[in-house]
Amino acid sequence: MPQPSLKIDRARYVVSVDEQRRIIRDGSILVENGRISRVGRADELAATGADRVIDARHFVVTPGFVNGHMHISYAHPVRGIFPDDLGSPLKQVFALQTAMTEEEEYHTTLLALLELVRKGTVCLLDPGSTKFPDACLQAYEDAGVRVIMGEAVTDREAPFTLPRYATAEAVARTAAFIDRWDGRLEGRLRAWAMPFSPETCSAELLQGLKRVVDQRGTGLTLHHGSGPQARKDYQGRGAKNPTEYLEALGVLGPNVLLAHALGLDDAEVDCVARTGAAVTMCPVTAAKGARGATALGRMPELLARGVRVALGCDSPNNSNHLDPV
Repeated sequence: MPQPSLKIDRARYVVSVDEQRRIIRDGSILVENGRISRVGRADELAATGADRVIDARHFVVTPGFVNGHMHISYAHPVRGIFPDDLGSPLKQVFALQTAMTEEEEYHTTLLALLELVRKGTVCLLDPGSTKFPDACLQAYEDAGVRVIMGEAVTDREAPFTLPRYATAEAVARTAAFIDRWDGRLEGRLRAWAMPFSPETCSAELLQGLKRVVDQRGTGLTLHHGSGPQARKDYQGRGAKNPTEYLEALGVLGPNVLLAHALGLDDAEVDCVARTGAAVTMCPVTAAKGARGATALGRMPELLARGVRVALGCDSPNNSNHLDPV
């Protein structure tokens, strides 16, 4: 059954983000069957009617925002409960997540989606924190959002509670997850491989997951960071730094997204650029944790080298809200 048509009419500005990067003054947008069919000046679309017309004369219309790194399932239960001087709350956060029931995760996901959509975010990447994807699928469908999700896996000991499996099992679980979920919701749901971090995953696991996503035409994301101490630790194991370690394994590439990526030095920035990998930065998280959002974020350097950079909010346990900035 066709969906009702919609016309957003006479917006003060329409930010198109098309190939010409047009910003259209006094612009209109026509949506037919759930798809944007025309964007142009209001006088060009004046004769085109729609089932519903929104008078947008006092609004700026932009494309929907993308939240490139957001742990949605425990977003609201931990909002504001950790003091700023606690240090890392991850031990408590992951213990709370482990205890969540299917019903609780559904409702926290729905609450987070309401806040995201209200503030213009219509696509999000949840880096493997959803425990009950079946329960959350209905929330994603009802909200009409696009979502990238996966099953977090590790095969090494971690300082906090994370799903840990034998290497072969972790690879098999990821492949099965992608095969089951990728492309659901008429293509609005994508499934990726989601190893938690290089420190919690063996080289064999990281390489195995990269093969899985390359074979299936999907992506891989993981938490990543560097800095003087991290580089020293990796050099003690025969690698130059955390980023070039991933490159040496053959893990980096255009279908890989590095989350946070604080503390990279110039050589690591060059490494990300030459491999075509992308980065999601979480500036509010870095600022709240006093982790050097400007000194260690290196966003200008990454952009100058042509690296694709997205923004994310991480989770309200780190930012107390769901805005990327």
